[in-house]
Amino acid sequence: MKTSQSDHAVTHARSDRRNTGSILMLTMIVVMLVIMMALAVLTVTSNSMYATRRQRTRTEAFNLAETGAEMGACWLRTQTYAPSRLDNFNPDNGYINVAMGGGTWTTLIKPDSGNATVFLKTFKVIGIGTSGTTTKYVEIVVKQATFGRFAYFTDKETSTSGGAIWWKAGEVCDGPAHSNNTSISNFQINYNGSSTSIFKDILTAVGTSINYSPSAPNNETTFQKVFKNGSKGYKLGVQRIELPPSTDAQKNAAWGLSTGFPATASGVYLRADTNNGGLYIQGDAAVVMGVNGSGNQTITVTQGAVVTTVTVDLAANTMSATGTVGSGSPTSCTHLTNGVIYCTGNITSLKGSIADNKYTGSTITKRSAWTIATDVNNNKDITLTDNLKYKTRPNKLLATTDVSNVAAGTLGLVARNITISSSAPAALEVNGVMLSGGYNTTSGSFSAANYDTRTPVGTLTVLGGIIQKARGAVGTFNASTGQTSTGYTKSYSYDPRLATDPPPYYPTTGTYDRLSWRQVTSSN
Repeated sequence: MKTSQSDHAVTHARSDRRNTGSILMLTMIVVMLVIMMALAVLTVTSNSMYATRRQRTRTEAFNLAETGAEMGACWLRTQTYAPSRLDNFNPDNGYINVAMGGGTWTTLIKPDSGNATVFLKTFKVIGIGTSGTTTKYVEIVVKQATFGRFAYFTDKETSTSGGAIWWKAGEVCDGPAHSNNTSISNFQINYNGSSTSIFKDILTAVGTSINYSPSAPNNETTFQKVFKNGSKGYKLGVQRIELPPSTDAQKNAAWGLSTGFPATASGVYLRADTNNGGLYIQGDAAVVMGVNGSGNQTITVTQGAVVTTVTVDLAANTMSATGTVGSGSPTSCTHLTNGVIYCTGNITSLKGSIADNKYTGSTITKRSAWTIATDVNNNKDITLTDNLKYKTRPNKLLATTDVSNVAAGTLGLVARNITISSSAPAALEVNGVMLSGGYNTTSGSFSAANYDTRTPVGTLTVLGGIIQKARGAVGTFNASTGQTSTGYTKSYSYDPRLATDPPPYYPTTGTYDRLSWRQVTSSN
Protein backbone atom coordinates (compact mmCIF):
# COMPACT_ATOMS: atom_id res chain seq x y z
CA MET A 1 0.00 0.00 0.00
CA LYS A 2 1.28 3.45 -0.67
CA THR A 3 1.55 5.78 2.30
CA SER A 4 0.32 9.28 1.87
CA GLN A 5 2.20 12.45 2.95
CA SER A 6 -0.50 13.27 5.49
CA ASP A 7 0.08 9.94 7.21
CA HIS A 8 3.78 10.87 7.60
CA ALA A 9 2.82 14.20 9.22
CA VAL A 10 0.54 12.49 11.74
CA THR A 11 3.19 9.98 12.69
CA HIS A 12 5.79 12.72 13.12
CA ALA A 13 3.46 14.80 15.28
CA ARG A 14 2.75 11.83 17.52
CA SER A 15 6.50 11.21 17.84
CA ASP A 16 7.11 14.87 18.82
CA ARG A 17 4.41 14.66 21.45
CA ARG A 18 5.98 11.50 22.93
CA ASN A 19 9.43 13.17 23.01
CA THR A 20 8.06 16.32 24.62
CA GLY A 21 6.28 14.29 27.30
CA SER A 22 9.41 12.29 28.09
CA ILE A 23 11.51 15.42 28.45
CA LEU A 24 8.89 17.01 30.70
CA MET A 25 8.70 13.91 32.84
CA LEU A 26 12.50 13.71 33.10
CA THR A 27 12.66 17.39 33.99
CA MET A 28 10.06 16.93 36.70
CA ILE A 29 11.94 13.97 38.10
CA VAL A 30 15.20 15.92 38.15
CA VAL A 31 13.48 18.88 39.80
CA MET A 32 11.94 16.58 42.40
CA LEU A 33 15.31 14.97 43.06
CA VAL A 34 16.91 18.38 43.45
CA ILE A 35 14.14 19.45 45.84
CA MET A 36 14.48 16.22 47.83
CA MET A 37 18.25 16.66 48.02
CA ALA A 38 17.82 20.25 49.10
CA LEU A 39 15.33 19.21 51.76
CA ALA A 40 17.72 16.51 52.94
CA VAL A 41 20.58 19.02 53.12
CA LEU A 42 18.37 21.47 54.98
CA THR A 43 17.29 18.73 57.40
CA VAL A 44 20.88 17.65 58.05
CA THR A 45 21.94 21.25 58.45
CA SER A 46 19.07 21.97 60.80
CA ASN A 47 19.79 18.86 62.87
CA SER A 48 23.47 19.74 62.93
CA MET A 49 22.71 23.28 64.02
CA TYR A 50 20.35 21.96 66.70
CA ALA A 51 22.98 19.48 67.92
CA THR A 52 25.60 22.24 67.92
CA ARG A 53 23.33 24.57 69.89
CA ARG A 54 22.50 21.76 72.29
CA GLN A 55 26.16 20.86 72.75
CA ARG A 56 27.01 24.51 73.21
CA THR A 57 24.40 24.97 75.96
CA ARG A 58 25.53 21.74 77.64
CA THR A 59 29.16 22.85 77.54
CA GLU A 60 28.28 26.31 78.77
CA ALA A 61 26.12 24.93 81.60
CA PHE A 62 28.96 22.59 82.63
CA ASN A 63 31.52 25.41 82.59
CA LEU A 64 29.19 27.59 84.63
CA ALA A 65 28.68 24.77 87.15
CA GLU A 66 32.44 24.36 87.47
CA THR A 67 32.77 28.11 88.02
CA GLY A 68 30.20 27.99 90.82
CA ALA A 69 32.00 25.12 92.54
CA GLU A 70 35.43 26.76 92.29
CA MET A 71 34.08 30.10 93.52
CA GLY A 72 32.61 28.35 96.56
CA ALA A 73 35.93 26.63 97.31
CA CYS A 74 37.72 29.98 97.00
CA TRP A 75 35.19 31.59 99.34
CA LEU A 76 35.89 28.96 102.02
CA ARG A 77 39.60 29.75 101.84
CA THR A 78 38.93 33.44 102.55
CA GLN A 79 37.17 32.72 105.83
CA THR A 80 39.08 33.18 109.09
CA TYR A 81 37.16 30.26 110.58
CA ALA A 82 35.39 27.33 108.95
CA PRO A 83 31.62 27.95 108.81
CA SER A 84 29.88 26.39 111.79
CA ARG A 85 26.52 25.96 110.05
CA LEU A 86 25.06 22.47 109.94
CA ASP A 87 22.63 23.10 107.06
CA ASN A 88 23.04 23.79 103.35
CA PHE A 89 23.84 27.42 102.62
CA ASN A 90 24.90 29.87 99.96
CA PRO A 91 27.97 32.00 100.79
CA ASP A 92 26.04 35.24 100.22
CA ASN A 93 23.68 36.84 97.75
CA GLY A 94 26.55 37.34 95.33
CA TYR A 95 26.67 33.60 94.66
CA ILE A 96 23.08 33.08 93.48
CA ASN A 97 22.15 33.15 89.76
CA VAL A 98 25.25 35.08 88.77
CA ALA A 99 25.01 36.02 85.08
CA MET A 100 27.93 34.96 82.93
CA GLY A 101 28.06 34.49 79.18
CA GLY A 102 24.68 33.17 78.10
CA GLY A 103 23.70 31.62 81.44
CA THR A 104 24.03 31.76 85.23
CA TRP A 105 25.88 29.99 88.05
CA THR A 106 24.99 29.39 91.70
CA THR A 107 27.02 28.03 94.63
CA LEU A 108 25.63 25.76 97.33
CA ILE A 109 27.78 24.64 100.28
CA LYS A 110 26.83 21.53 102.26
CA PRO A 111 28.58 20.95 105.61
CA ASP A 112 29.40 17.32 106.38
CA SER A 113 27.03 15.73 108.88
CA GLY A 114 29.97 14.94 111.17
CA ASN A 115 31.30 18.50 111.39
CA ALA A 116 29.75 19.10 114.81
CA THR A 117 31.91 16.44 116.43
CA VAL A 118 35.24 16.86 114.59
CA PHE A 119 37.83 19.63 114.56
CA LEU A 120 38.71 19.44 110.86
CA LYS A 121 35.57 20.36 108.93
CA THR A 122 34.57 18.85 105.58
CA PHE A 123 32.31 20.53 103.01
CA LYS A 124 30.67 19.63 99.72
CA VAL A 125 30.69 22.60 97.36
CA ILE A 126 28.06 22.32 94.61
CA GLY A 127 28.24 24.49 91.52
CA ILE A 128 24.97 24.81 89.57
CA GLY A 129 25.24 26.07 85.99
CA THR A 130 22.30 26.90 83.73
CA SER A 131 22.31 27.74 80.03
CA GLY A 132 18.99 27.85 78.22
CA THR A 133 17.00 24.83 79.41
CA THR A 134 20.12 22.86 80.41
CA THR A 135 21.36 22.62 84.01
CA LYS A 136 24.59 20.94 85.11
CA TYR A 137 26.05 20.22 88.56
CA VAL A 138 29.69 19.95 89.69
CA GLU A 139 30.62 18.79 93.21
CA ILE A 140 33.94 19.43 95.00
CA VAL A 141 34.61 17.90 98.45
CA VAL A 142 37.15 19.78 100.57
CA LYS A 143 38.53 19.31 104.08
CA GLN A 144 40.41 21.73 106.28
CA ALA A 145 44.18 21.25 106.12
CA THR A 146 46.48 21.38 109.15
CA PHE A 147 50.06 22.45 109.59
CA GLY A 148 50.90 18.79 110.03
CA ARG A 149 51.43 18.82 106.26
CA PHE A 150 54.75 20.69 106.63
CA ALA A 151 58.13 19.64 107.94
CA TYR A 152 59.07 23.30 108.14
CA PHE A 153 57.07 26.55 107.91
CA THR A 154 57.81 30.18 108.71
CA ASP A 155 55.76 33.32 108.32
CA LYS A 156 59.04 35.12 107.78
CA GLU A 157 62.42 33.53 107.24
CA THR A 158 64.28 35.95 109.53
CA SER A 159 64.30 36.34 113.29
CA THR A 160 61.86 38.57 115.16
CA SER A 161 64.50 41.32 115.09
CA GLY A 162 65.03 40.84 111.34
CA GLY A 163 68.36 39.04 111.51
CA ALA A 164 69.20 36.49 108.80
CA ILE A 165 69.32 32.82 109.84
CA TRP A 166 70.94 30.30 107.51
CA TRP A 167 70.45 26.77 106.32
CA LYS A 168 73.82 25.11 105.90
CA ALA A 169 75.53 22.11 104.31
CA GLY A 170 74.97 18.91 106.26
CA GLU A 171 71.53 19.91 107.50
CA VAL A 172 68.43 18.07 106.34
CA CYS A 173 64.81 19.06 105.76
CA ASP A 174 63.14 15.86 104.61
CA GLY A 175 59.61 17.09 103.94
CA PRO A 176 57.64 20.02 102.48
CA ALA A 177 59.04 23.44 103.49
CA HIS A 178 57.33 26.80 103.04
CA SER A 179 57.81 30.43 103.98
CA ASN A 180 55.65 33.51 103.55
CA ASN A 181 58.92 35.40 103.20
CA THR A 182 59.26 38.70 101.40
CA SER A 183 62.22 40.24 99.62
CA ILE A 184 63.73 41.34 102.94
CA SER A 185 63.38 37.93 104.60
CA ASN A 186 64.54 35.51 101.91
CA PHE A 187 65.74 31.99 102.46
CA GLN A 188 69.47 32.06 103.29
CA ILE A 189 71.22 28.89 102.11
CA ASN A 190 74.95 28.17 102.45
CA TYR A 191 75.81 24.93 100.64
CA ASN A 192 79.57 25.32 101.04
CA GLY A 193 80.99 21.85 101.68
CA SER A 194 77.72 20.10 100.83
CA SER A 195 78.00 16.48 99.72
CA THR A 196 74.24 15.84 99.65
CA SER A 197 71.08 17.92 99.25
CA ILE A 198 69.70 19.93 102.16
CA PHE A 199 66.04 19.96 101.05
CA LYS A 200 64.78 16.48 100.21
CA ASP A 201 61.26 17.64 99.31
CA ILE A 202 59.71 20.70 97.68
CA LEU A 203 60.53 24.15 99.04
CA THR A 204 58.00 26.91 98.33
CA ALA A 205 58.20 30.59 99.13
CA VAL A 206 56.10 33.71 98.63
CA GLY A 207 59.30 35.68 98.00
CA THR A 208 60.85 35.74 94.55
CA SER A 209 64.51 35.06 95.37
CA ILE A 210 66.86 32.98 97.53
CA ASN A 211 70.18 34.18 98.94
CA TYR A 212 72.83 31.54 98.24
CA SER A 213 76.39 31.22 99.43
CA PRO A 214 79.00 30.95 98.01
CA SER A 215 76.99 31.82 94.86
CA ALA A 216 73.72 31.11 93.14
CA PRO A 217 73.68 27.62 91.54
CA ASN A 218 74.06 27.73 87.75
CA ASN A 219 73.88 24.02 86.86
CA GLU A 220 72.01 20.90 87.99
CA THR A 221 75.00 19.46 89.86
CA THR A 222 75.22 22.56 92.03
CA PHE A 223 71.43 22.81 92.46
CA GLN A 224 71.41 19.23 93.75
CA LYS A 225 73.71 20.25 96.58
CA VAL A 226 70.74 22.27 97.83
CA PHE A 227 67.63 20.53 96.46
CA LYS A 228 67.22 16.80 95.88
CA ASN A 229 65.25 17.54 92.70
CA GLY A 230 67.77 20.09 91.48
CA SER A 231 66.38 23.21 89.85
CA LYS A 232 62.88 21.68 90.06
CA GLY A 233 63.12 21.36 93.84
CA TYR A 234 61.71 24.80 94.66
CA LYS A 235 58.96 27.22 93.65
CA LEU A 236 59.02 30.95 94.29
CA GLY A 237 56.26 33.55 94.17
CA VAL A 238 53.57 31.18 95.42
CA GLN A 239 50.41 32.17 97.32
CA ARG A 240 50.64 32.99 101.04
CA ILE A 241 49.44 30.50 103.61
CA GLU A 242 48.36 32.41 106.69
CA LEU A 243 49.19 31.23 110.18
CA PRO A 244 46.05 30.47 112.20
CA PRO A 245 44.84 33.16 114.59
CA SER A 246 45.52 32.41 118.24
CA THR A 247 42.19 31.49 119.80
CA ASP A 248 40.77 29.74 122.84
CA ALA A 249 40.04 26.57 120.85
CA GLN A 250 42.46 24.40 122.83
CA LYS A 251 41.49 26.05 126.13
CA ASN A 252 37.79 25.38 125.57
CA ALA A 253 38.49 21.84 124.36
CA ALA A 254 40.50 20.99 127.48
CA TRP A 255 37.92 22.49 129.82
CA GLY A 256 35.00 21.07 127.84
CA LEU A 257 33.16 24.40 128.07
CA SER A 258 33.79 28.02 127.17
CA THR A 259 32.83 29.36 130.62
CA GLY A 260 33.34 28.58 134.30
CA PHE A 261 37.15 28.37 134.27
CA PRO A 262 38.84 28.07 137.69
CA ALA A 263 40.00 31.22 139.44
CA THR A 264 42.66 29.49 141.54
CA ALA A 265 46.37 30.25 141.10
CA SER A 266 47.24 26.64 140.29
CA GLY A 267 45.75 23.19 139.97
CA VAL A 268 45.20 20.16 137.73
CA TYR A 269 41.66 19.42 136.55
CA LEU A 270 40.32 16.25 134.95
CA ARG A 271 37.53 17.16 132.53
CA ALA A 272 36.91 14.03 130.45
CA ASP A 273 33.46 13.51 132.00
CA THR A 274 32.43 17.12 131.32
CA ASN A 275 31.38 17.62 127.70
CA ASN A 276 34.23 15.46 126.46
CA GLY A 277 36.95 17.64 127.94
CA GLY A 278 40.65 17.00 128.42
CA LEU A 279 43.25 17.91 131.04
CA TYR A 280 43.28 21.52 132.25
CA ILE A 281 46.27 22.96 134.14
CA GLN A 282 45.97 26.28 135.93
CA GLY A 283 49.27 28.14 136.36
CA ASP A 284 52.89 27.37 135.48
CA ALA A 285 53.84 23.68 135.46
CA ALA A 286 56.47 21.11 134.53
CA VAL A 287 55.05 18.20 132.52
CA VAL A 288 56.49 14.74 131.94
CA MET A 289 54.77 12.40 129.47
CA GLY A 290 55.42 8.76 130.38
CA VAL A 291 54.39 5.18 129.60
CA ASN A 292 53.76 2.78 132.49
CA GLY A 293 54.27 -0.98 132.58
CA SER A 294 50.79 -1.57 131.12
CA GLY A 295 51.49 0.68 128.15
CA ASN A 296 49.20 3.44 129.45
CA GLN A 297 49.96 7.11 129.02
CA THR A 298 50.97 8.90 132.21
CA ILE A 299 51.09 12.68 132.59
CA THR A 300 53.00 13.95 135.60
CA VAL A 301 52.39 17.61 136.44
CA THR A 302 54.60 19.39 138.95
CA GLN A 303 53.66 22.79 140.35
CA GLY A 304 56.10 23.78 143.06
CA ALA A 305 55.97 21.02 145.68
CA VAL A 306 52.65 19.63 144.37
CA VAL A 307 52.88 16.59 142.09
CA THR A 308 49.90 15.11 140.23
CA THR A 309 50.08 12.04 138.01
CA VAL A 310 47.27 11.34 135.57
CA THR A 311 46.95 7.90 133.96
CA VAL A 312 44.97 7.35 130.77
CA ASP A 313 43.90 3.75 130.18
CA LEU A 314 42.72 3.39 126.59
CA ALA A 315 41.62 -0.23 127.10
CA ALA A 316 39.44 0.58 130.12
CA ASN A 317 38.23 3.96 128.81
CA THR A 318 39.27 5.63 132.06
CA MET A 319 41.31 8.57 133.26
CA SER A 320 42.49 8.79 136.87
CA ALA A 321 44.75 10.96 139.04
CA THR A 322 46.97 10.37 142.03
CA GLY A 323 48.20 13.25 144.14
CA THR A 324 46.50 16.60 144.43
CA VAL A 325 43.87 17.82 141.96
CA GLY A 326 42.25 21.21 141.64
CA SER A 327 39.28 22.24 143.73
CA GLY A 328 36.14 20.53 142.49
CA SER A 329 37.96 18.21 140.08
CA PRO A 330 37.24 14.48 140.23
CA THR A 331 40.13 12.09 140.69
CA SER A 332 38.81 9.74 138.02
CA CYS A 333 36.73 9.83 134.86
CA THR A 334 34.73 7.12 133.15
CA HIS A 335 35.33 8.67 129.75
CA LEU A 336 38.57 9.10 127.84
CA THR A 337 40.15 12.52 127.52
CA ASN A 338 39.78 14.24 124.14
CA GLY A 339 43.57 14.46 124.06
CA VAL A 340 44.01 18.18 124.77
CA ILE A 341 46.32 19.24 127.62
CA TYR A 342 46.03 22.99 128.19
CA CYS A 343 48.12 25.13 130.53
CA THR A 344 47.15 28.71 131.36
CA GLY A 345 50.75 29.45 132.36
CA ASN A 346 54.18 28.50 131.03
CA ILE A 347 55.17 24.87 130.70
CA THR A 348 58.59 25.32 132.24
CA SER A 349 59.76 21.79 131.39
CA LEU A 350 58.39 19.27 128.90
CA LYS A 351 59.85 15.85 128.09
CA GLY A 352 59.02 12.17 127.99
CA SER A 353 57.38 9.50 125.86
CA ILE A 354 54.05 9.22 124.01
CA ALA A 355 52.24 5.89 124.45
CA ASP A 356 51.19 3.71 121.53
CA ASN A 357 47.75 3.55 119.98
CA LYS A 358 45.49 0.61 120.67
CA TYR A 359 45.17 -1.41 117.48
CA THR A 360 44.08 -4.71 116.01
CA GLY A 361 46.09 -5.87 113.03
CA SER A 362 46.45 -2.80 110.84
CA THR A 363 43.40 -1.01 112.33
CA ILE A 364 43.73 1.62 115.05
CA THR A 365 40.90 1.13 117.54
CA LYS A 366 41.85 3.99 119.93
CA ARG A 367 44.33 6.75 119.26
CA SER A 368 47.01 7.96 121.61
CA ALA A 369 46.87 11.49 120.22
CA TRP A 370 47.77 14.62 122.17
CA THR A 371 47.87 18.38 121.78
CA ILE A 372 49.77 20.23 124.52
CA ALA A 373 49.02 23.96 124.44
CA THR A 374 49.66 27.10 126.46
CA ASP A 375 47.88 30.44 126.53
CA VAL A 376 49.36 31.97 123.37
CA ASN A 377 47.20 35.09 123.66
CA ASN A 378 48.93 35.88 126.97
CA ASN A 379 52.43 35.03 125.69
CA LYS A 380 52.89 31.70 127.48
CA ASP A 381 55.72 29.43 126.36
CA ILE A 382 56.89 25.81 126.35
CA THR A 383 60.46 24.83 127.27
CA LEU A 384 61.81 21.48 126.09
CA THR A 385 64.30 20.06 128.59
CA ASP A 386 64.94 16.56 127.19
CA ASN A 387 63.84 14.10 124.51
CA LEU A 388 60.14 14.00 123.71
CA LYS A 389 59.52 10.90 121.62
CA TYR A 390 56.94 8.36 120.51
CA LYS A 391 57.26 4.98 122.21
CA THR A 392 57.11 3.45 118.72
CA ARG A 393 58.75 5.53 116.02
CA PRO A 394 56.77 5.75 112.75
CA ASN A 395 58.52 5.12 109.44
CA LYS A 396 57.25 6.92 106.35
CA LEU A 397 59.29 4.64 104.11
CA LEU A 398 57.06 1.72 105.11
CA ALA A 399 53.41 1.08 104.30
CA THR A 400 50.79 2.89 106.37
CA THR A 401 49.64 -0.55 107.53
CA ASP A 402 53.08 -1.43 108.92
CA VAL A 403 53.01 -1.96 112.68
CA SER A 404 55.37 1.01 113.23
CA ASN A 405 52.90 3.40 111.60
CA VAL A 406 49.83 1.83 113.18
CA ALA A 407 51.26 1.75 116.72
CA ALA A 408 52.89 5.19 116.85
CA GLY A 409 51.06 7.89 118.79
CA THR A 410 50.61 11.52 117.71
CA LEU A 411 51.71 14.77 119.34
CA GLY A 412 51.28 18.49 118.70
CA LEU A 413 52.58 21.49 120.64
CA VAL A 414 51.13 25.02 120.59
CA ALA A 415 52.74 27.98 122.38
CA ARG A 416 53.94 31.56 121.87
CA ASN A 417 57.59 30.41 121.91
CA ILE A 418 58.94 26.85 122.04
CA THR A 419 62.48 26.87 123.37
CA ILE A 420 65.09 24.16 123.88
CA SER A 421 66.49 24.54 127.38
CA SER A 422 70.21 25.22 127.86
CA SER A 423 70.29 22.01 129.93
CA ALA A 424 68.89 19.83 127.12
CA PRO A 425 71.24 17.13 125.76
CA ALA A 426 73.44 17.73 122.73
CA ALA A 427 71.69 14.89 120.87
CA LEU A 428 68.05 15.89 121.16
CA GLU A 429 65.01 14.35 119.48
CA VAL A 430 61.51 15.78 119.40
CA ASN A 431 58.60 13.91 117.81
CA GLY A 432 55.51 15.89 116.86
CA VAL A 433 54.40 19.06 115.09
CA MET A 434 55.17 22.33 116.90
CA LEU A 435 53.47 25.71 116.37
CA SER A 436 55.01 28.91 117.77
CA GLY A 437 52.94 32.08 117.49
CA GLY A 438 49.99 32.82 115.25
CA TYR A 439 48.47 35.18 112.72
CA ASN A 440 47.57 37.74 115.37
CA THR A 441 50.76 37.53 117.49
CA THR A 442 53.73 39.86 117.14
CA SER A 443 56.26 37.12 117.86
CA GLY A 444 56.66 33.38 118.13
CA SER A 445 59.69 31.20 117.40
CA PHE A 446 61.19 27.76 117.84
CA SER A 447 64.76 28.15 119.07
CA ALA A 448 67.53 26.92 121.36
CA ALA A 449 68.54 28.92 124.42
CA ASN A 450 72.17 30.06 124.28
CA TYR A 451 72.40 28.74 120.71
CA ASP A 452 75.50 30.83 120.06
CA THR A 453 77.49 29.61 123.09
CA ARG A 454 76.28 26.09 123.88
CA THR A 455 78.73 23.23 123.47
CA PRO A 456 79.30 20.44 122.71
CA VAL A 457 77.57 20.71 119.37
CA GLY A 458 74.98 18.09 118.49
CA THR A 459 72.10 17.19 116.19
CA LEU A 460 68.52 18.30 116.70
CA THR A 461 66.26 15.62 115.23
CA VAL A 462 62.64 16.58 114.67
CA LEU A 463 60.14 14.04 113.39
CA GLY A 464 57.01 15.99 112.57
CA GLY A 465 57.14 19.69 111.83
CA ILE A 466 58.27 23.15 112.97
CA ILE A 467 55.80 25.98 112.35
CA GLN A 468 56.78 29.46 113.52
CA LYS A 469 55.88 33.12 113.16
CA ALA A 470 59.52 34.20 112.86
CA ARG A 471 62.46 31.91 112.47
CA GLY A 472 64.46 31.09 115.60
CA ALA A 473 68.12 30.06 115.74
CA VAL A 474 69.34 26.71 117.10
CA GLY A 475 73.09 27.03 116.39
CA THR A 476 75.92 28.73 114.54
CA PHE A 477 78.38 27.50 111.90
CA ASN A 478 81.59 28.36 110.08
CA ALA A 479 80.59 29.87 106.74
CA SER A 480 83.82 28.72 105.08
CA THR A 481 83.73 25.07 106.12
CA GLY A 482 80.01 24.53 106.81
CA GLN A 483 80.86 22.98 110.19
CA THR A 484 78.60 23.62 113.19
CA SER A 485 80.32 25.87 115.73
CA THR A 486 77.78 25.98 118.56
CA GLY A 487 74.36 24.54 119.27
CA TYR A 488 72.64 22.10 116.91
CA THR A 489 72.79 20.87 113.33
CA LYS A 490 69.23 20.52 112.03
CA SER A 491 67.71 17.20 110.92
CA TYR A 492 64.00 17.74 110.26
CA SER A 493 61.83 14.97 108.87
CA TYR A 494 58.19 15.04 107.82
CA ASP A 495 55.62 12.69 109.37
CA PRO A 496 52.90 12.26 106.69
CA ARG A 497 50.47 10.83 109.25
CA LEU A 498 50.05 14.31 110.70
CA ALA A 499 48.52 15.68 107.48
CA THR A 500 45.66 13.18 107.44
CA ASP A 501 45.35 12.40 111.17
CA PRO A 502 46.60 15.47 113.03
CA PRO A 503 46.64 15.83 116.82
CA PRO A 504 43.28 16.75 118.37
CA TYR A 505 42.16 20.36 117.94
CA TYR A 506 45.41 21.24 116.19
CA PRO A 507 45.27 24.62 114.36
CA THR A 508 44.45 24.60 110.66
CA THR A 509 46.22 26.35 107.78
CA GLY A 510 43.20 28.27 106.50
CA THR A 511 43.45 26.25 103.29
CA TYR A 512 41.52 23.16 102.25
CA ASP A 513 42.65 19.85 100.87
CA ARG A 514 40.60 18.78 97.86
CA LEU A 515 39.31 15.26 98.45
CA SER A 516 37.29 14.78 95.26
CA TRP A 517 35.84 16.41 92.13
CA ARG A 518 32.99 15.02 90.07
CA GLN A 519 30.02 15.89 87.89
CA VAL A 520 26.71 14.95 89.51
CA THR A 521 23.13 14.79 88.32
CA SER A 522 21.59 17.05 90.96
CA SER A 523 22.41 19.24 93.97
CA ASN A 524 21.26 16.60 96.48
